[in-house]
Parts: sequence; structure tokens; C-alpha cells
Amino acid sequence: MCACVFLSANFLFAQNADDVDLLLNTDFVQKNKQREVVYGFTQNPSKITLYNPVYHILSGSMWIYQKFISVQLSSECRYEPSCSAYSKQLIRDFGIVKGIVCSADRLMRCNRITLSGLPQSAFDPIDGKIHETTDRYTLK
Repeated sequence: MCACVFLSANFLFAQNADDVDLLLNTDFVQKNKQREVVYGFTQNPSKITLYNPVYHILSGSMWIYQKFISVQLSSECRYEPSCSAYSKQLIRDFGIVKGIVCSADRLMRCNRITLSGLPQSAFDPIDGKIHETTDRYTLK
């Protein structure tokens, strides 16, 4: 029954034999790569940071988002590192205020409409992602 449906779909859509082989031999279920999710914005927090409740609220909410929500929502992000990991880098490099403002800029650029206007040279040819560093926001 299944082969009959597949063969009739093959006839209807006029796929050649190479397309059929590609469809049959490709595993379309991607394995979720394990992402490293670390609590906090810095590896060695100071004593002031350890007792700061704002630090723990922001770090905890970012950890929960990366560990549970981000895995479900954005499994195929076009940016490397992901927006939440990039936000952690920005906050670590520039501080809380400038880090949040720069994170908002990144989040506003992370959509299909903005990506459609980018040239093909912006994407890495190996993995097809846009690699960004926090140097984008430094004053020159």
C-alpha cells in the first residue's frame, strides 16, 4: 500500500530517479546537537556578583530559557552562536546595560525577513550559518 502511494506520488510530481533515491536515503530527522548550557554570565564570578540577586535572576532565567525553551522553539537558528548564547557573551563583554541593548539589536535581526536581504557571502559555506562575534559592537 505504502509503495503504491509513493509510486503514484512519484508519477504525479514527475520526480526523476535521483530525486527518489535522495528521498529514500536521506534521514530528515536531525539529531539535536548537545548545547553547552552554563549557569551565569562569567566563569569566575566575584563575591559581589555571588550576592547580587539581579545577577541570579537574570542568570537563572537565561539558564531556564536555554535549557528548556530554546531547544523547542529555535531548533534551526541561522546564527552561530545562538541568540541567547550571544546575549550572554555581550553581557559578559560589555556589562548589563549595553549587553541588553546589543542583545535587542541581535534579536531584531534574527528573523526570516531580515535574512532574505543578506547576500550569500554572509553565510558560512560549511554549515550555512552566519557567524558573529561581539566585536561588532565595539567602538573603533
